[in-house]
Amino acid sequence: MEENKTEKEAIIELKKINFVYNKGKHNAYQALYDIDLTIKRGSFVIIFGPSGCGKSSLLNMISLLRKPDDGEVLVDGNQATNTTKKQQVEFHRRKIGMIFQSYNLIPTLNVLDNVAIPQIFINKSAKERNKKAMELLDRFGIEKYAKRIPTELSGGEQQRIGIARTLINDQPIILADEPVGNLDSKSASNVMRILNKLNREEGKTIVMVSHNPENTIWGNHIVYMKDGKIEKEEFRDNKGGIKEVQKVNKNQDITGIEALLKNFQGLTKDQILMMIAPMKAKILTKSVLFDMEEHQLKKIEDGIRQRILKTINPKEFFEKLDKPEERGGAELNARTAKRISSSVEDIIKLAQIVAGVEDITEDQRIEAVFGYILKKVGASVKKEESAKVKEIISSRINHQIDRKEFSSLLDKPQEEGGAGLNSQTAKKIAKNVDMILMISYGVTGIKDK
Repeated sequence: MEENKTEKEAIIELKKINFVYNKGKHNAYQALYDIDLTIKRGSFVIIFGPSGCGKSSLLNMISLLRKPDDGEVLVDGNQATNTTKKQQVEFHRRKIGMIFQSYNLIPTLNVLDNVAIPQIFINKSAKERNKKAMELLDRFGIEKYAKRIPTELSGGEQQRIGIARTLINDQPIILADEPVGNLDSKSASNVMRILNKLNREEGKTIVMVSHNPENTIWGNHIVYMKDGKIEKEEFRDNKGGIKEVQKVNKNQDITGIEALLKNFQGLTKDQILMMIAPMKAKILTKSVLFDMEEHQLKKIEDGIRQRILKTINPKEFFEKLDKPEERGGAELNARTAKRISSSVEDIIKLAQIVAGVEDITEDQRIEAVFGYILKKVGASVKKEESAKVKEIISSRINHQIDRKEFSSLLDKPQEEGGAGLNSQTAKKIAKNVDMILMISYGVTGIKDK
């Protein structure tokens, strides 16, 4: 591979990457969906998102530790997806250094030997590798610990040893998987400063995974992930300018369900309900969950689908969340299962109210939606705004205005006939009301079994 590349050229490219864990087994799940990503030479990339969103899986694709089921990975413009084991080893020696959350130091070796060990595999003499290792230890202010064993040092010091070991073979790419996840705030800040200096002063291309939003300030290319997809990318220049590229339509589930209803107008409500129940379950799952493992999300989503269709009752739904995985459950603790089942029941109850199957007045119906939405979005609406917000909500849930007009009216100033809310609050309210409308479609007054 050619080494003389300009800073602006791509060093890593991922094209239409799909990846499934445990493929062909009963517990298979897809971790990555159609990933397209270009990483420019000399950039500091932060892959950000909640646990289970596919961040580490994406890093595994970049590092070639795992091969995608579909798509290709290119390094310096060269195909790297179908490399042999020997080629992968050589690739890591020459191109990629890795930093891990758990440090991965060898406890029986002293600090100096831990840092020097990668040089053994490129046939450096003991004198050469020890000299270079001491230079790195000196650079990171830990040379005095050279003869100590790692367990005698703090977490921050151990991570600095890990970084020194990563740098000893001078690879141009550094991959870091939650490198400050186990550190206190001071140690974490020190490690991030080291990475920043490596990027700015030495031109290292850094790709770091993090679930902490505070770490995104260090990057100039932020990749936001959710549910195995890249939602958006953010590019920051040296002057503080930000360019945002949207990758996924945030309203795709809602717009998808609206398109489905238009295309099947000849079907009965019960037939449509059966068809859209999985999509409704997905929407509702996303609204009440975060930070869950993929296999748990699938079990919970299946339980929500059954709950929407009323093939299970609230008690059975709770039990499905609480049961161990081997008995078909999501294996949540009782407290989490109760919180989730309670949230789902609240929304299902509200969906029944919106659908008009509850014996209440129109004012009570609007009050119920208004109260829930304010609690959900955590917004405070002034007294003079409340009446207008309720009026606009009433128009939306009675299908007198569409979703675009609904959001616009919430944001529009009061003197122009709107509610005068700030744009962020307006967007949150619009999103949640749309979600309730989708869940309420086809809801009947049938009792639980």
